[in-house]
Amino acid sequence: MPGVGRTPKNPDSRRRRAAPGRGEWKPTPGIGWQHGPPPEPPESLGNAARTAWATWMGAWFAAHWTPDDLPGLRRVAQLYDLCEQFFEDPYVAKEVGDAIVHVLRPNPAAELRQLMDNYGITPKGQQDRRWVRPEGADSASTRPPGRSSKGSSASPYDGLRLVSSK
Repeated sequence: MPGVGRTPKNPDSRRRRAAPGRGEWKPTPGIGWQHGPPPEPPESLGNAARTAWATWMGAWFAAHWTPDDLPGLRRVAQLYDLCEQFFEDPYVAKEVGDAIVHVLRPNPAAELRQLMDNYGITPKGQQDRRWVRPEGADSASTRPPGRSSKGSSASPYDGLRLVSSK
């Protein structure tokens, strides 16, 4: 099944010498949208979807997108907004004759996940496309305070430095 497994440690140390079927791993050429100012999100989006749009346009994987991807990305943002609406209030009131009936909203979570994979927004989508995070993308500003980039456990001594006792 494609997309299963971890990233190779070193692209030059593959076991098989044949070219990979999905292509070589390629680092991101930059960080964020590379084609001028970031495009505006669709008008009808809620706050959570607007925040997601801004986050996606500033993320490292957005460097792989072209202006041709914008219609699909707008669809992803609209589906994200519909999922947010579903989880906030899963029922919508509809008027049937003289009565008001509460109907379950459609939940487009599965379609959203697939589209996010297709555009490389999820880790699985990035792995399927053989996209590698650039070296500078894991900066100290993206980590929580008190965490070092070398280990996953926080230590009370992370922020300390050695001082000579002369």
